[in-house]
Amino acid sequence: MENSLVTSVILPLCLAITMFGIGLGLAVRDFYLLFERPRPVYAGLAAQMLYLPLVGILVGLVIFDFPSPLIGAGFVMITLAPGSSTSNLFTLFAKGDLALSVTLTAITSLLAPFWLPFAASIILSNIDATQNIELDIMKVFVELVSVTIIPIIIGMFIRHKYSSFALKIQKPVATFALVFLILIIIALIIKYADILRDYTAIIAPAILLLAILAYGGGYIIARLSATTPAQVKSISMEVGIQNAALALLVTASILKIPEMTLAALFYGLAMYIVGFSSVALFNRSNHN
Repeated sequence: MENSLVTSVILPLCLAITMFGIGLGLAVRDFYLLFERPRPVYAGLAAQMLYLPLVGILVGLVIFDFPSPLIGAGFVMITLAPGSSTSNLFTLFAKGDLALSVTLTAITSLLAPFWLPFAASIILSNIDATQNIELDIMKVFVELVSVTIIPIIIGMFIRHKYSSFALKIQKPVATFALVFLILIIIALIIKYADILRDYTAIIAPAILLLAILAYGGGYIIARLSATTPAQVKSISMEVGIQNAALALLVTASILKIPEMTLAALFYGLAMYIVGFSSVALFNRSNHN
């Protein structure tokens, strides 16, 4: 597949803007939570970086028998992506611990260039059906650093030097990035219309199960870690809402494998449906 304008230019730009927006909302003190209240942070990181990829393997490569193992590999990729800044918004809707949500988003986003290619390489190379997928760890690392860590650092620098300006533009930047991402997903849906038409009936149930297990697993792990109700909500949202743009960047722009993009495209929609349902359940429980 030849690189298109959408996957080679617009998608990386969208991701960089998203990460820049995350940086605008961060201050160094936001990372103090890791030392002040480590238990919920560690619980969230364990759920996000260990539990979730195991669920991706289970759903994408074990429970469901897809026509191509490349589709299942896409499930691994979306579960290795970091949390999204949208999780902060959903945490706010659910009356969760916003500071914890922001901290987890920041940490997983900064770790993503190191964690995603390393973990993906180990997982895919040790599964017979996906051994032939060529993943250049260094190439993925360099590209992810350029569109994640660097924009976050720039955003944090502006927040540090020009705090009022950063806070003023943070919301418009986040809104712009979200609209941008929706347009990209629409463009990719049009681009891969034939593949989507062939596999929707097969992939949709698997994606829905993945989303339910992501939110539910995050909730259970948080409860077992004896965190507060607000922290439980934050961890559930953080694990359930993934950075679909980053997963699409790896699968569509770097690897250029259309079948591997399907999980990210579908999950980019399903996570919001299950997310709003979770918010409704959380808010209902608050009134009972």
